[in-house]
Amino acid sequence: FAEAEENNKPLDPAWARWHTCGLCKQNHHGVVRGALAWACWKTYLGRPETNQVRNMTMSILGNGLFKAGHLEDALSVYESRLS
Repeated sequence: FAEAEENNKPLDPAWARWHTCGLCKQNHHGVVRGALAWACWKTYLGRPETNQVRNMTMSILGNGLFKAGHLEDALSVYESRLS
């Protein structure tokens, strides 16, 4: 039972470090959010293209670019993710 609960934990806590401050729990914004999105992407870039984690990092990258005001770059990432 304990193993099943562990396997079904939401992924959010593991991913929160890429968009939320660990101290104050507020969302990063602007260039910091964009920089963390790039760092997230680079961390998982070596995984196969079909890997779910890598696919999630593309969402984080696209969202980070969008929130940082890099709309054309964000659109490019979103289009790549859908192809």
